[in-house]
Amino acid sequence: MGRRHVAALAKAAIDVAAVCDTHLSALDAAGDGARRYTDWRELLTRESALDVVTIATNGPSHYEIAAAAAAAGVRHVLCEKPMSTSGRKAREMATLCEAAGTRLAVNMSRRFADRFIRFKRVLAEGAIGELRHVNVSVGAGGLGCIGTHYFDFVAWLADTRATWVVGEVDADTAPNVRGAQFRDPGGRGMVGYANGMTACFQLSSAVAIAPTMHFAGTDGYIEFDGWSPPARGRITIYSRPADQRHLPKTRFVEPELVAFDQGEPMDVVEATAACLRDLVGLHREKTADAGIAAVDTVMAFHLSSQRRLARVDLPLTGDDLDFDVPIT
Repeated sequence: MGRRHVAALAKAAIDVAAVCDTHLSALDAAGDGARRYTDWRELLTRESALDVVTIATNGPSHYEIAAAAAAAGVRHVLCEKPMSTSGRKAREMATLCEAAGTRLAVNMSRRFADRFIRFKRVLAEGAIGELRHVNVSVGAGGLGCIGTHYFDFVAWLADTRATWVVGEVDADTAPNVRGAQFRDPGGRGMVGYANGMTACFQLSSAVAIAPTMHFAGTDGYIEFDGWSPPARGRITIYSRPADQRHLPKTRFVEPELVAFDQGEPMDVVEATAACLRDLVGLHREKTADAGIAAVDTVMAFHLSSQRRLARVDLPLTGDDLDFDVPIT
């Protein structure tokens, strides 16, 4: 993802002054001209005129780097998801940045992809009436690494927030590919939202990665295939004909296909560049708040699983804010 950040900075017309990675070979991605470091502390000490810092490390280091960048006077910080490894740290990161006058964004890239912006607009226009339920089946990838995107995606699409979680975390998982110091199992469960809708998430490591979603509304449904070749995904919308929407929901009505220009598939680099442009420009998307909400949801899955599928209310409060998992 660090290489994608470098490419996104170029697309956003932001010059790369310096790069840091513990692996020297990775620094070649920055090209010529950028100063190279293997310790981010040295970078922040020596580079005294940075306008933007992007953080593409794993979750446990995000808090410390973001806090140090704000303390060093950096005006804009883009942090990869998951924002942090506990609700408390995520909130403190946002508070420290705000106190220092630093704009903080979390790279919730789906919010900035043209295809998904179009899709959100169609939902808001009532293509399937009022959205009531979403099924998300992604499979392996971790509640933090992959789940964070989808927890935010569903809430963003419906302009709502998660209010409770009942979930189960995988007990038998393969070693984390990023290192033994990280723990980011998959899981499955249900999330409730402030607007009354619900969503079921299947993010178990027992299922291969193949992102699909199903949206059920009061007047139709949507099949969302996130990765089918060769077109790399499709969104298909079915709705009750307008002249039959008044009929009782218990009566079967043959749905009709709704025309939808879904545009091009998501480009992660372009979406990240759009996030950067928003960060240094209008700052319309409050992705720091979204990052906190997504971390809360991840931790709620773990807490619910530990408590034998007990419901965990959101946002997290009390001791639950300090619950920490080294997610990636």
